[in-house]
Amino acid sequence: MTKGLSAIDRGVELLVAAILAAMVVVGTLQVLHRLVLNSSLSWSEEAQVFGHIGVVFLGIPVAYRRGAHLFIDTFRDMYPPLVRAGFDLLVELMWFSFAVSLMALGWQVSRVAALQESPGLEVPMSYPYYAMVAGGAYLALVALQRMVAWGRQHIDRVKS
Repeated sequence: MTKGLSAIDRGVELLVAAILAAMVVVGTLQVLHRLVLNSSLSWSEEAQVFGHIGVVFLGIPVAYRRGAHLFIDTFRDMYPPLVRAGFDLLVELMWFSFAVSLMALGWQVSRVAALQESPGLEVPMSYPYYAMVAGGAYLALVALQRMVAWGRQHIDRVKS
């Protein structure tokens, strides 16, 4: 199971990197068309905005999994181990709640946005909001992984 989760983690990281690379290529094309060919691309800015949305919502769980999000441990370290453990679990539960909210609200917004088409790319406006749903699902998976790891760590402490 851990290999499968690692493959998902690596796949999401590669997807985020691919989206960033595509944004750089599209941005370069946009500049070349404007400055060299004297004609702008009608879809390039919109594609970059949609890419940015994808990078943000898929990047949140990647950063969370790596422990790169802000975490205030100054006060946490002053408490006894049992209180710290409860605080850590509370943080993981809050991340999971955020993930579920992100999925649910992203899905609701995408259903409404499906009625509209983007002007530049001429795709349903629900597409960028699917990144919220996918990012929320991946974030929920990462939060569950971390809660299982938290449980294993504290069960091992109790046993020893």
